[in-house]
Amino acid sequence: MNLVEGVHHVTFLTEDIDRLSAFYGRVLGATKTLDMTEEGVRHVFLQVGATTVLHPFQLLDGPALSAAPGTMFQRGRLDHFAFLAPSEEAFREIRRRLAAEGATDRDVRDMKTMWIMGFHDPDGFYVEVIWRKPGTPDSETLPRAEWATVELG
Repeated sequence: MNLVEGVHHVTFLTEDIDRLSAFYGRVLGATKTLDMTEEGVRHVFLQVGATTVLHPFQLLDGPALSAAPGTMFQRGRLDHFAFLAPSEEAFREIRRRLAAEGATDRDVRDMKTMWIMGFHDPDGFYVEVIWRKPGTPDSETLPRAEWATVELG
């Protein structure tokens, strides 16, 4: 018996919830299912996929947020999260949309079991998108030094 179906939501802070919501709407087709202001904060649910919600909060009268650091493992307790593209076609479309936003981080990398790409959202938070290659077990994932660059052409 599976006790958990997946991750329901990821909560994080933003200084501009409208800008962030619009970005994820354009890039991932996120749908706003909740927009609430209460107790000095505004927060929204941004549905991305069947079971996952981004849950950003904006402190209405709080201190300014510090910039998101960019070095892996120095970003705090939540270093990054990764979206799972359901197909290679969806992965390529997300890449196209990220490029149109000027948000792509680096090349697409092939880890043998999956393709991976990174981007920074409007707040500077690092996020990844993964496309899992069908039928390839995790145990066949290559070490970072052996990853190849994917030419998407």
